Amino acid sequence: MRSKLVVFILVLALMLATVTQVMAQDATTLTIWADGERTPLLLELAPEVEAELGITLDVVEIGLGDARDQLLVAGPVGEGPDILIIPHDSLGLLVANAAIVPLDLAGFEDLFYPAALNLFTYEGEIWGMPYATENVALVRNTELIPEAPATWQEVTALAEEMSTMTSDSGEPVYAFLMHTGDAYHAFPVNSAFGGYIFGRTEEGGFNVADIGLNSVGGLEAAEWMGEMYANDYMVPNVDNDVVFSLFEDGRLGMFVTGPWFSQRIVDTGIPYSIDPLPGAEGGLEVGAPFSGGQGFVISAFSDKQLLAEAFLLDFVATPEFMQAIFDQGGRPPAFVEVDTSADANIPGFIAAGANAIPMPAIPEMGAVWAAAGDATTLISTGADPVDTYNNAVSQIGQAIQLVQAEERIVVVAGNLQDEAGCEGEWDPSCLETQLFDEDGDGIYQATFSLPAGEYEYKVAMNGGWDENYGANGEAGGANIILSLAEDTDVTFTFDDNTKMISDSVNG
Repeated sequence: MRSKLVVFILVLALMLATVTQVMAQDATTLTIWADGERTPLLLELAPEVEAELGITLDVVEIGLGDARDQLLVAGPVGEGPDILIIPHDSLGLLVANAAIVPLDLAGFEDLFYPAALNLFTYEGEIWGMPYATENVALVRNTELIPEAPATWQEVTALAEEMSTMTSDSGEPVYAFLMHTGDAYHAFPVNSAFGGYIFGRTEEGGFNVADIGLNSVGGLEAAEWMGEMYANDYMVPNVDNDVVFSLFEDGRLGMFVTGPWFSQRIVDTGIPYSIDPLPGAEGGLEVGAPFSGGQGFVISAFSDKQLLAEAFLLDFVATPEFMQAIFDQGGRPPAFVEVDTSADANIPGFIAAGANAIPMPAIPEMGAVWAAAGDATTLISTGADPVDTYNNAVSQIGQAIQLVQAEERIVVVAGNLQDEAGCEGEWDPSCLETQLFDEDGDGIYQATFSLPAGEYEYKVAMNGGWDENYGANGEAGGANIILSLAEDTDVTFTFDDNTKMISDSVNG
């Protein structure tokens, strides 16, 4: 009997030792969600982290926007990360959802540029450790345009002067082209004339009821765009590939982009300069871009928050790590002790961001992009600039009401919306394609009559894209394909419990 007891005790001891070892291993393992650029670096440095701090890194590659969305889904059920990398403008949404915790940087503040820390400060607290900042600048072909224009009115004069020029192949040459449908790249034009996104409160916060896109300055910016398009000085359907292709061919004098394309600018082989953005007569002396940043935050759902903070303070907030992350290329550093000499473009982008305006890190900012971007597209195709900006502000106001709504609002957003009664496509604030939870069980449903055609869609919440679901119920997931051979009444269903989306055609 005693021998059996001894055996039992030995077996129990071995089991306890194994469990203790597993628990110890789990206790020193940090899961980090990182984007495609940062993942290889973290994996490369993982052995060093384990040797120095005894911490094992489990690095999972996930897009910046996807990380934010997936945290809200995976975190509450215990499947999220301990640390994740986000753009600073995700702070508002994550703080509002109690998804991240403040970071105690006491004694470390002097290691970071104040502007970078400001980006990750929300409601008086620091919520993340920044590693990079970013803003756009004016990229100029110095052979086509030897001197940088001081104002957008000078850009118009240059465009008129160059409108008769052609390339060696006989194709037109442009002084400046604006990205189509891109409110972010268009913002320096708006700001130069005196336009803005949100006014400010006396306390320094944002007054989301004061939308400045159709302020006096905003409308002047819209009219400037309208004039440029009406005279064929600018053309529609312009994206990053178009501007770089034309710039490389010597057919484009200037365009706006950011430091993430620093090497691509060099690779064009064109003599260039990185300049501050033009101002406007009667407006700003120098155009103000949005400033943004990226950094590490700690999940509120993690049970290893102290370990995560120790990793960030003891390993990430060091000259060696911050230098390594900068050396990957793409953005100015947030850390003071970083040598930027390897990228000759960085000083130009920093200079262009000297008067940059921090992008509002509030949930309501998500209600701006679609309407503001659509406005620039409409102006590029000949729509009245003033009416277009006024309509955009009305749409933004409605979208903000949805963002602030206490009830859950679910909308089918896609290229089918204009067929179902919306003014445009991919508009998460259009209630013509809203789904309803009639029984209060989290099942949202509605039926829409659609003509034959090929469609794509997903569902978006509360009037914006901050929370959306696509194929297989994935947050920020792929669009769902819907093919209709004939006119069809299609019933759409969204299960808010599982986040799965279905329609009566696909099943």
